[in-house]
Amino acid sequence: MKKVFLLFIIVYIALQSCSANKGYKTAEPVSRVNYGDKRVIGISLSGSAPYFDAMIDYAKLEAARNKAKVLVLDAGWDSKIQAGQISELLSMNIDAICVVPVNSHEIIPSLKEIKEKGIPLIHLNVPNADQADHLIDTYVGASVVEEGILAAESVLKIVGENGGNIVIIEGAEGNYVTIGRTAGLTEYISSNPNIEIIAKSYTKWTKEDAKAEMAKILKAHAKIDVVVTHDDNLAIGCIRAIKALGRAGEFPIVSIGGNAKGYNAIKKGEIFSTVCQPPDWEGITAIQAAVKLMNGEKVKKWLKTPVSLVTRENVRTFKELW
Repeated sequence: MKKVFLLFIIVYIALQSCSANKGYKTAEPVSRVNYGDKRVIGISLSGSAPYFDAMIDYAKLEAARNKAKVLVLDAGWDSKIQAGQISELLSMNIDAICVVPVNSHEIIPSLKEIKEKGIPLIHLNVPNADQADHLIDTYVGASVVEEGILAAESVLKIVGENGGNIVIIEGAEGNYVTIGRTAGLTEYISSNPNIEIIAKSYTKWTKEDAKAEMAKILKAHAKIDVVVTHDDNLAIGCIRAIKALGRAGEFPIVSIGGNAKGYNAIKKGEIFSTVCQPPDWEGITAIQAAVKLMNGEKVKKWLKTPVSLVTRENVRTFKELW
């Protein structure tokens, strides 16, 4: 029996260490029995990302203030894995679940499963599909369309009435954040008929893909007036490609995201502007919503993450959280 207990402790520590290292990769939930009488809030992440690391850190702090525990499972950007992990959480009689979906449509069967169990459900960070409105208790996240519009304001300021050639470096294909940010951007800049979008590329949200796609676009287009990226990390990838091909300083980059590298690039003049979406606010607010729902209180259908335009004039007033 002592050997079995010792093995259990080793496995448990390994799992906790994985979470501490921001990977959340093991994906094997520990029985809620280990949390004693504390309420447990499960967070199903679409995949690992620096933004989520900061969001989870603040979620854990808020949970501790409310005498609750957070259990995080990482789906590794795989919808099937995420569905299986949610089923595991439900088998543990979890007290509330926050879901950051890999795909807002493909997650719907799992959301139905949660709803049938009567467990409080927070759709987190990524907008839910319209068909899921009746399944979720609240959405905690930004208006991705509004983020696109804020980026578009910078574009219009840069090109003026004369317009110009615009390149959009997008996130992952089919992702609701990608769709919304492009929609907000393109609709807003359409007010200027002299603006032409000459290229758009998907990147799967990685710097490496952004660098590769930007290099292809640079080789295909001699005249670019503005590059818009869906994420500051994508902007950094683009900057690397631009420098490698000897075209630094030809055109500004407008970004979305608001991370430390993006802010530093603004200070150095490599990025014209970005849009701040604070991960601490999302992590704290998601847990606060879960606690209220577990206590039988009502929450608003949309707890909207505040977003702000960050420029060289105000960049030093923003926290570098990720």
